[in-house]
Amino acid sequence: MRNIGFGKSGFRWVLCAAGVAGVLGSVVAPVAKASEYLVNASYAGPNGAAEGPYSGVYNTINAAFAAVGSGASVANPNYIYFAPGTYNVGTTSLSYSKSNVDLIGLSGNPNDVIITSTLDSAYNTGSGTIGTSGSATLQLKGNNVTAAYLTFANSTDTPYIVNDAHQAVSPTGSYATGQSQTTNDPAVALLLQGDEQVFDDVNVLGYQDTLYTKGGRSYFVNSTISGDVDFIFANGTTVFNNSTINIDGDHSGGDIVAPSTDKRTSNGLVFLNSTITGNSVKGNAAIDPMNAANANGPAANSMYLGRPWGWEQAGGDSSAVFINAKMANVIEPAGWLAWNSAETTSNANNNGNPAEDSRFAEYNSTDLLGNSINTSSRVSWSHQLTAAQAADYTVDNIFSESYPWYGDGYPSSDASNPGTGSANPSDPNYSWPAFWGDRNAQNAAADDNVLNNPSSYSDPSWTLGGNWDPTAQLDLIVVPEPATLALLGGFAVLPLMRRPRRRTLAA
Repeated sequence: MRNIGFGKSGFRWVLCAAGVAGVLGSVVAPVAKASEYLVNASYAGPNGAAEGPYSGVYNTINAAFAAVGSGASVANPNYIYFAPGTYNVGTTSLSYSKSNVDLIGLSGNPNDVIITSTLDSAYNTGSGTIGTSGSATLQLKGNNVTAAYLTFANSTDTPYIVNDAHQAVSPTGSYATGQSQTTNDPAVALLLQGDEQVFDDVNVLGYQDTLYTKGGRSYFVNSTISGDVDFIFANGTTVFNNSTINIDGDHSGGDIVAPSTDKRTSNGLVFLNSTITGNSVKGNAAIDPMNAANANGPAANSMYLGRPWGWEQAGGDSSAVFINAKMANVIEPAGWLAWNSAETTSNANNNGNPAEDSRFAEYNSTDLLGNSINTSSRVSWSHQLTAAQAADYTVDNIFSESYPWYGDGYPSSDASNPGTGSANPSDPNYSWPAFWGDRNAQNAAADDNVLNNPSSYSDPSWTLGGNWDPTAQLDLIVVPEPATLALLGGFAVLPLMRRPRRRTLAA
């Protein structure tokens, strides 16, 4: 295995002839912006001073986030620009709840701007541990948030993945109560709890529970997510398009996804045209500052695509689909695994059948060279989709509140009783989407009995509702001209001009 280098080299500039030839090409209409802010760790002036086009310049993220004003809209967002540097928020996670904001790294390379912290869920302030959500480096709770060219990391002292026991190497810190950090715990890099959030060319780096999609809709494109155990998880509807999903542990049994999708939600975690790698993160400054990680990465056939966290969540029903995924040979032939032995035993919470707790599927999985993978050994309760079924999984359809997923039941000819599920709307086993068959009705909750489907669609986590096109938000990303950056000399303050970055994205 090679050591992984995150992000892209260079920057995709649009109509960039001005600084070289002195002649500006076709003029791109400027994008209206409510306000602009700059975060620069080297800034030595008065924090919050208005300079040039910026409403305020700040040397800390906390100060800039606190200053972001209102008055923005989806089409007229606030912008926060980040000069290159490492912004370590230490033992204070950033809970950020403002909407209609673009977060943009100025250099165009996500490796140049690292937003990180040193928290895990077991951190104890003296009055109790902070838990998984509290460990997040950054919590984005606003709607219509866009981020580009940034790295979100959790640099907690644990776990440095160096052996099967997941023990840290010479932990450098201690909890407030004095106990040393010696084992792995959830350590979130990025928590998403808003609706309609978009990420282009970002890195999200960690080990366990790296990316927490806690409700709402989100979209990642041209990005890298790296982790070890359950590192993309929870109940959000999230699409990863043309992205890299890296498994960075060197032990056996880790997995990529742990969805807890609401039973009323058609889709949870969807991967389109993406690549699964198994590369070491040894020496990565963001998450292996002690150079303690194993250099080899995971062994062949040792990791899994996912497991259904939803089985033990109230009203949960795990959904994850991989379409046209290229996979390194680190994935175990079974592909998926049960959450634990309790899930496979009939008890008060389930029927002992993972098929009733999960909606896991693949289509056209290949190796890294594009050769088809033999999926005959996949667990019996996962699915291999047909070409017609896989064709439903487009960005537009997944983020549509009106797309009739039930109408293309599995098999599609079985419209009145899709698949093996009961089409009786008074049956609590019947839920979105019915094509997977009867669902687990024993993880009881107020929302467990989902009635009157498929006559209407209900998803309580989509706070904005309606259909959503994430590419419209991507079109509003605005970046400096190359000549501007050269004149800034260290990203001080004043850019000469900006242009919107526009790019056609694959569906």
